[in-house]
Amino acid sequence: MPRPLAPALMLAAILATTAAHSLEAVAGKVYRGTDGQSVEVVTLEPRTASEVLIRVRGTDSEEDGIALRATLKKHSRGADYVTRHRGGDYVLLLQRDGRYEAVLPGAQAFPVKFNQDATDKASTAEVLAAHQQQLESGRIAAFQKKAWPHLEKKYTARAGDAVTALNKACGTASTFAFDWKSFSDEVMAELDVWAACAPLVSRAQARCASVKTVTALVCRFGPTLGLERGGDTLTFTTTQKGAAEGPAFLDRNLSR
Repeated sequence: MPRPLAPALMLAAILATTAAHSLEAVAGKVYRGTDGQSVEVVTLEPRTASEVLIRVRGTDSEEDGIALRATLKKHSRGADYVTRHRGGDYVLLLQRDGRYEAVLPGAQAFPVKFNQDATDKASTAEVLAAHQQQLESGRIAAFQKKAWPHLEKKYTARAGDAVTALNKACGTASTFAFDWKSFSDEVMAELDVWAACAPLVSRAQARCASVKTVTALVCRFGPTLGLERGGDTLTFTTTQKGAAEGPAFLDRNLSR
């Protein structure tokens, strides 16, 4: 049985959504590839932490334009700018003997050279803003978290059975989806995600009138319980205590 999510993990989840608000840029550089690619590197305060934001653009990767936080790791052969992808370390930009090479998932690696003219015109604030927006949208979380195919398949099957029962009981034609990017690796490892989301379906089935016009049910993870209606979509924000506290919360809010 999954263990209750530790308070430290909850704090980490909250801090992850607000971290970019406190980021300050020390300097910025722009590198260019031979086929029009650009790599913007923004050094963050404090410089001693060796942390940067890197945005790679002009590639055919699905992740083109993502602004990722990375750490500079020096070694005898040169240096690597390391970020997190699919739950592990990923070298986004590497330097060997003064030569730089960048790569995004799904694209070919390409060499880049420092471009003074582009650097003079570059806006570090734009890269910071892009990073913040992508944090808020969940794009960076989706890039960083590892794949959990077996758990996702198991939880999706349970949700499918439950929503089938809901539709039969209420005469609806709803679908159910997990907002997987909102469930961090720590949450996936520690929490029974379906148990935390299940109250959305069970309480909807007990209150059929509240979901007559709903065609999509969505469950996401957050720091506090929440319920949002948007058009024909009903989104439930669950928490580590969603299985226990969700039913009462939903009974109070579904009929509103």
